[in-house]
Amino acid sequence: MSSPTSPSSELLDQACAMIKEMGGAHSLINDLAEFRQLRIRMSAEHAALIEQYPDRWVAVGLDGLLVAGDSEDEVFQALDGRGIPRSDVVVEYLDTDPPVLIL
Repeated sequence: MSSPTSPSSELLDQACAMIKEMGGAHSLINDLAEFRQLRIRMSAEHAALIEQYPDRWVAVGLDGLLVAGDSEDEVFQALDGRGIPRSDVVVEYLDTDPPVLIL
């Protein structure tokens, strides 16, 4: 007699299937490392970008600024038009008056 699968076992099976669908653990680790590099690049250039493109949306890749626009859609359309995968960039709004967060 087989025992029914537990909810945690089902979740683990689903997670394993999703990881496999996304190319496996090594692929995910590489993607996360690349995303980290993109965030580092954006952080390093944030002050200069906000000065040059205040209150605009920008897409930054590992090679630097790729697109600036007045809306997120405009930036994504420009990326798509140039054949640049969205996964290869970080898109951010350069707010000159960001909200204050109290933690």
